[in-house]
Amino acid sequence: MKKIFTTTFLLLLAFSTMLFGQQKLAEFNNSLKDNNSNIKDIYTLVNHQNNFFSIFFADAKNVYSYNFDNTFSIKSKLLFENKKRKYKDIIGYNFLENGDYKLYLKNKENDFLEIYFSLNENASIAKEFKLLKDYETYLQSVSINNKFYLISGSKEVNGLYFYTFDKDKPRRNKVNLDKLDLVSSSGEKKELMPILMKSLPLLKFDENTPNSIETSSKKQKMYVQDESVIFTLNNNSDFTQIVKIDLKSFIASSFKLKTPQEDIKRRKKKSNSYLLNNKIFSLTFSKEKLNINIIDLTNRKIIKKFSVSKTDTIKFKNSSIETRTDTYKKHNELKKTKKFFNTMNYANPAINAFLNNNKYYLTIGGSLGPATRSSGGGSFGTTSLTLPNGYSVSYSNNIGSSFYYYINSDEFNFIKFSSILGENFSHLKNEKNTNAFEKINNYLGSKKSRSPFSNFSLDPFKGHEFNPYDGIFKYKDFYIYINYDRKEKSFKLLKFIN
Repeated sequence: MKKIFTTTFLLLLAFSTMLFGQQKLAEFNNSLKDNNSNIKDIYTLVNHQNNFFSIFFADAKNVYSYNFDNTFSIKSKLLFENKKRKYKDIIGYNFLENGDYKLYLKNKENDFLEIYFSLNENASIAKEFKLLKDYETYLQSVSINNKFYLISGSKEVNGLYFYTFDKDKPRRNKVNLDKLDLVSSSGEKKELMPILMKSLPLLKFDENTPNSIETSSKKQKMYVQDESVIFTLNNNSDFTQIVKIDLKSFIASSFKLKTPQEDIKRRKKKSNSYLLNNKIFSLTFSKEKLNINIIDLTNRKIIKKFSVSKTDTIKFKNSSIETRTDTYKKHNELKKTKKFFNTMNYANPAINAFLNNNKYYLTIGGSLGPATRSSGGGSFGTTSLTLPNGYSVSYSNNIGSSFYYYINSDEFNFIKFSSILGENFSHLKNEKNTNAFEKINNYLGSKKSRSPFSNFSLDPFKGHEFNPYDGIFKYKDFYIYINYDRKEKSFKLLKFIN
């Protein structure tokens, strides 16, 4: 009997791994934490020189650091006590040459906290500082090649600033924006910062990470490519305007790409775009037609075009047309293209893509805003996304915020369908859309359905109730999901691949 049970268990475990794609890499307890306060933020950093990584858990008072090597074994752990309650958002990190690192936090008043973690001395030191001028607003932060950049701006003086932290004193690098050639929504000459700061927070997007229609509907986006930060501006429906900042010289450049407008009337259209792999995926929508262009940024030439009219069948889709509105309390499938166009009339259009195994996975549609019955969810007007149970993800943590929006689509109204393209951008008709985020969501859904308190069978489309201890980060070419087991009081690092 025991042998039969063991065999059955192993078969179920193998089936679960095949179905959801997860693999346990490590398991540990938060032995540093001895209080009952809730975790407010989770942050991860990866040293790209040796693939060592660290996981931070922050509550109201303390920061707990667990440092792993590239075999997923804990090398060391550090506790930083009494960080002050006002510092809730972890925004970035710097790696030092000796392997030590600095962690950066901020509060709502743009005060900053730097925590220096010394692995050799097994100690941590912190210092507070004010950084921004009165007219500056915190925009975003990035860590590139183990180096931290804090980005601020001012629309009053059309100023863009990159702060670097090479030495003890932060350095303020002002970007000259005078030579940029940009236009407003009406076509008049316009300065960068009033456009860029029109709808804060400024979200950054990671290449090859799945993103939701909600986040992709943002008109202004930020990307990081090599040693550059790129802003895409879709405030004018005739153009995608691209601004590139070289992080070695802090020199800014710009150019415009025409949006796909064939057979679309000038004043009755909406557009948006998405940047991936040095390609711009550009979408223009009107009441009668949807056009998509894929443009190579190297030579700025159109590689591929897709178009569909209201009376046509969408031949380049790989999924049904899915929608959720206040009318449809659950996800609903639309059978006719006409209904897609009718719903899209009320949406902010969006397109996004990620690349996996030489295939481009596109999502096309639009955002219809927050669901009126939403009990939680993020806010685009703050520096962090407020999740269920009071947990928050700093929007500087782009993987975490992308994951939250992706799996909690129940909190938002939307319309969308997927399209899968080959290496030469031809449509792959019989391909299925799958990615790491969906596998994680399915894994969490399976756990929820096994719970005696679950309502999953009654509401299978309900978003995952985000555990305040959960987190996600990208490691090499896959994702690691940090899953907290309340019963065992342990953290599991689970591997998911696209």
